[in-house]
Amino acid sequence: MAGHTDNEILVNAPMELVWEHTNDVAGWPELFTEYASAEILDRDGGSVTFRLTTHPDADGKVWSWVSRRVPDPATRTVRAHRLETGPFEYMNLRWEYHQEASGVLMRWVQDFAMKPTSPIPEAAMLDRLNRTTVEQMAHVKQVLERRARGGADHGPGDLHAQRLLYLTCGPRLAAVVTTLAELGIVDLVADEPRTAAELAETAQADPDALYRLLRCAASVGILAERPDGRFASTPLAEGMRADRPYSLLPLVLHSAQPYVTGPYSALTHSIRTGEPATVPALGSDIWRYFEEHPEAGARFDHTMTALGQWETDRHLDIVRPERFRRIADIGGGRGHFLAAALRRAPDASGVLFERPDVVAGADEVLVEQGVAGRVTKVAGDFFADPIPDGCDAYVLKAVLHNWPDERAERLLASVRRAIGDRDARLFVVEQVVSEGNRWDHAKFLDLDMLVLFGGRERRLDEWRGLFGRCGFELPGRPGEGHWTVLECRPTSVDAPRRAADDALPAAAPSGPARPATPAAPAVAGAPTRPEGPA
Repeated sequence: MAGHTDNEILVNAPMELVWEHTNDVAGWPELFTEYASAEILDRDGGSVTFRLTTHPDADGKVWSWVSRRVPDPATRTVRAHRLETGPFEYMNLRWEYHQEASGVLMRWVQDFAMKPTSPIPEAAMLDRLNRTTVEQMAHVKQVLERRARGGADHGPGDLHAQRLLYLTCGPRLAAVVTTLAELGIVDLVADEPRTAAELAETAQADPDALYRLLRCAASVGILAERPDGRFASTPLAEGMRADRPYSLLPLVLHSAQPYVTGPYSALTHSIRTGEPATVPALGSDIWRYFEEHPEAGARFDHTMTALGQWETDRHLDIVRPERFRRIADIGGGRGHFLAAALRRAPDASGVLFERPDVVAGADEVLVEQGVAGRVTKVAGDFFADPIPDGCDAYVLKAVLHNWPDERAERLLASVRRAIGDRDARLFVVEQVVSEGNRWDHAKFLDLDMLVLFGGRERRLDEWRGLFGRCGFELPGRPGEGHWTVLECRPTSVDAPRRAADDALPAAAPSGPARPATPAAPAVAGAPTRPEGPA
């Protein structure tokens, strides 16, 4: 029989402190109450072989054994096993460290088996290991949090302040990541580590300056500097490889563009006024900027196209388009999502509603996907023109977050009028912002909407309120923390709603309105509605 324990605890201290102090085996007697001594026997690179000796237990017995421990800083994991197994047939351990919003989640896993000759039954050992692990974790947490607060006795300065400094250096780190992307460094070290001089020759860079860049990148885990001076890739760097299907490379390059960095430099303006920062930073709203700078607009569309491909299959698994006979994609770009839906529903037809300049370019996509004969293209402005009726499914994919509530209500009310008395469905593909202090990328994307567009991401209660005011209900509870599908049902047309026909003027509240559905950039990392492959 084999035994298994799995315990975790949240330590309110910086990752570097938790990692460094829990992997300093020589200092374990000050960190754990059960160890009287820790003797380092051998070091080989990052791995360490050591002997632990315990304080006498309740029976006066002292335990001692030799273990080997191999930390991996790139993945924040540690593997260890006993070399002197004592009563165990084997004892293997794995430690994991996960960064959370309020600290480091530390997880310890132990897998073991007892020797047939062991005086301790497996069940008793399992109970003992679980009990002592919980006790030791609580003590380690207490010690590390005290050290983090004290700081000066265990490192240079207050380590929480160091973490704040790390966050403050965000623009510098973003510049490091962008430069690595522009030089193609991650692709150059993907197959084998290389020196700064080798990389500089290929990337046409100054060797000394490039080394300093690589050293900084390695300090935050983007690369790993080896003892021989070569730099290797890490799991963090893999996300920038150009040959990966879900590469963040387009987003990294996009996020450094002036139409993103400029408005974010005026974030305070948006916070004080509640308005986008594009006018003070760029001289116009974002859409007019793209019209006046077509290269920037093309880059934006390319990024949205690349990111928009990620989750189509998962979203269609929820939509299940095969249950509908006619599907309308409102603000559907060049038709990639609609085409994917119709491929799953060979007996269905579709309506693609978009602004004239976009829908005119949809033929290539629809023909390529083999659905052109089943799609009716309608050019229009969904704030001024009626939404096509006669459909039993309507899709708004990454549309509503571009707009404040009053504009979103106007659009939803128009869709509701198009549905009329039919038992149709509305599918809204959006983020649901999580509650509390939980990490959620939507909270960053929400600032993108504020600063660049004047829109917003919404919590579940905000979605329910928005739908309810427009004659829809949202059954069930959709997931949080990623792009999801909100399936809405029409309620009675007499249900209260604020977005009546003449409730609002057609013009946008700030600046000239884009004629139909724009895609909003995922500056912080998640895809929005693209005008390209979905």
